[in-house]
Amino acid sequence: MHIGMDAGAGLVRGVEFTPANVADTEVADALIMGDEEAVYADKAYESRERLRAQGVKDRIMHRGHKHQSGLPHWQRRGNGLLSKVRAPVEQALGTLKRSYGYWRVRCMGLMRNEAEALFKALACNLRRTDGLREGCAAHG
Repeated sequence: MHIGMDAGAGLVRGVEFTPANVADTEVADALIMGDEEAVYADKAYESRERLRAQGVKDRIMHRGHKHQSGLPHWQRRGNGLLSKVRAPVEQALGTLKRSYGYWRVRCMGLMRNEAEALFKALACNLRRTDGLREGCAAHG
């Protein structure tokens, strides 16, 4: 399950459900809606050139490779700053696992599992919307 989220509101904007043998990089572009100013992603999404071509800021975390003993200081620092913005995505995934018991798929077949994932993402959005509404009422 791959999700695209709105960083400001913390709402799930897109869900891509794939078999386990599909690499993260193959679905990264499908999660981009087209109205983003920047894309914050983990190290598995390596579509930096495509983002630049679309005029979207690249906020993908850096990762090391076998010819590198460790990340340079500026990349480690950048990853730390990016992880703070990416935290709501990890919280949503944690909510799916903790509150909705979505540790593993329950059905046989991709379509049934995708439907379950979409309903659980919808439930996360409804839960988050309730919190957003309460925050707006307190400020308004």
